[in-house]
Amino acid sequence: MAQASLIDDLLLAAHRHQASDLILKAGDRVRMRIHGRVITVSPDKVPPPEAALVRAMIEHTLRARTPKPDLDALHHLDYHYSLANVAHFRMHAFRTDGRWGLVARLLPQRIPSFEELHLPPVIRQIAEYRYGLVLMAGATGSGKSTTMAAMLNHVIQTRPVHAVTLEDPIEYRYEVHHKGTVTQREIGVDTPSYEQGLMDALREAPDIIVAGEARSREVLQLALTAAETGHFVMATVHATTAIGALQRVMNAFALDEQDAIRERLADALRAVMVQKLLPRKDGKGRIVAVEVMIKNSVIKHFILDPNRWREIPRAMEEGRTLYGSQTFDQHLQELVEQGLVDYEEALANAVFPEDFAMRMGRE
Repeated sequence: MAQASLIDDLLLAAHRHQASDLILKAGDRVRMRIHGRVITVSPDKVPPPEAALVRAMIEHTLRARTPKPDLDALHHLDYHYSLANVAHFRMHAFRTDGRWGLVARLLPQRIPSFEELHLPPVIRQIAEYRYGLVLMAGATGSGKSTTMAAMLNHVIQTRPVHAVTLEDPIEYRYEVHHKGTVTQREIGVDTPSYEQGLMDALREAPDIIVAGEARSREVLQLALTAAETGHFVMATVHATTAIGALQRVMNAFALDEQDAIRERLADALRAVMVQKLLPRKDGKGRIVAVEVMIKNSVIKHFILDPNRWREIPRAMEEGRTLYGSQTFDQHLQELVEQGLVDYEEALANAVFPEDFAMRMGRE
């Protein structure tokens, strides 16, 4: 079926097979990511598309946009696409080897609950904070946006708050009949940048600010300021452990600024969450493994002294019962013992594999 509307059929198939992503490249076989694994579509069913067809499929998904983007002038493009009454997709079109490729991410129609996501109880407690900074970390596709959406949805169902979110692009939509309300602002559409959006948010009477990706010095400065002035701020960073998230924040600042930032971070930070998605042992989708650092007086002391950061994981382990903190390896052990994750899969994702094997009695 060599026509632009083939993209709609492929997106429908991705939705039907519960794929998280559809991956298209010129001259390559069509791929889907299903339960975390890349699955190749048989060329007998869908032949590898040529460059002209991939471009035509992208243009098909852009046909309703005004003004219509000029692909010849772009190297990449992020946008939304919907199949009426079926599903919404986050589209990322990009150039590769001089030709166009496309990755479509399926966006769930409904925000899942904590129970559906199998999140530990401490995540609900974090969602109910009234002030301070919470960092959410994890690789791309680890479910950070979904967890934060579940947290925010819980809050607006239970409290009359005003939340402002900065998103690129907007993924979930919040219902308007809850006790609280959410003002969603899309980068490039409603505000030119995260920096401007954060400055605006402070003037929009928010109780909660979801700051999106905190990559730059300016965004982190503003997020800290918002947290210091009594707002509850959630922001994402790219890191694979709680310590890595702290390091990512510090590395955004010049060396002569870091002592002051470390003090501000130690005061404003309330928690760090880091996620990984792992295949379920029963083959029915994926399950989240979460590292959680809840700041207490001991961890605050360690944050202030960079020479003692390596002691933070031990403090997290020891604070599990009292504070709800947990390391990845602690949660992985729990998931294995509950029969939810295969031991070998957990071992491959452990931060300290040798210690994990000993903890599980498999050394």
